[in-house]
Amino acid sequence: MRIKLDQDALALSSMLERIAGVQVKDSFMDEEGETIYFIVASGELGKAIGKGGMNIKRLSEELGKRIRITEYRDNVMEFIRGFIYPATVAEVVQEGNDILIKDESRKTKSLLIGRGGKNIKLLNRAVKRFFSINEVKVV
Repeated sequence: MRIKLDQDALALSSMLERIAGVQVKDSFMDEEGETIYFIVASGELGKAIGKGGMNIKRLSEELGKRIRITEYRDNVMEFIRGFIYPATVAEVVQEGNDILIKDESRKTKSLLIGRGGKNIKLLNRAVKRFFSINEVKVV
């Protein structure tokens, strides 16, 4: 599946590709414009982060934004676990065309959803770019 990137996403992607020498599959910014998310090709996460996080630090300084990098996975459940890392959850299951993230901890659930649903919207955006999924829900 080919993903179309707008001019901003292309510019951001090419910066990370230039700095780290990795293939960027997608990049986008949160609604507040504070954090930039990069999704890199499978197996390139360590290279994208760089030794001691130097690539993230350099990119963050150049752009004046927080940087989050996650690795693309062919399996949607693995992709979601990688995207929400360092948060860990009890279960990620597919029910029909929905993905359910299950956990007993209220704190984990609220972190995953975020203020005003911000985090779950970002997760849904990332998942829908690569997979035929209706919605990711935290239950």
